[in-house]
Amino acid sequence: MSCRCSALNRKMDTDDLTEMAYETIRRADDVLDVLRSEIGASASGKETEDDFLRGVAVILRRILKSPKSYLDYWNYLEEVDVKTFRNDVAELLAYVENVLTTPYTERGEPAFL
Repeated sequence: MSCRCSALNRKMDTDDLTEMAYETIRRADDVLDVLRSEIGASASGKETEDDFLRGVAVILRRILKSPKSYLDYWNYLEEVDVKTFRNDVAELLAYVENVLTTPYTERGEPAFL
């Protein structure tokens, strides 16, 4: 099974995420507060945890292509060092890719069971 919500026949919510997947949201907050919000909101409507994680990877790759534009859009360009931000996003993407390669049953229990 790829998500507790599949068994319940409903869309996924961040409460359904395993410990490892939910850690993605926590780490995003360490990078930038709005990134946490964007990633958390992206879970809405996803069918499975892997769908969520693949979507997060897309978001992060898009940011890596133009980190300066992302920071400018959220009015953080003058507050956040672009190089540091880019490195932090790359580390977060590596974490997400690691979670995706980890079997679901080894990711831990959902944080809010």
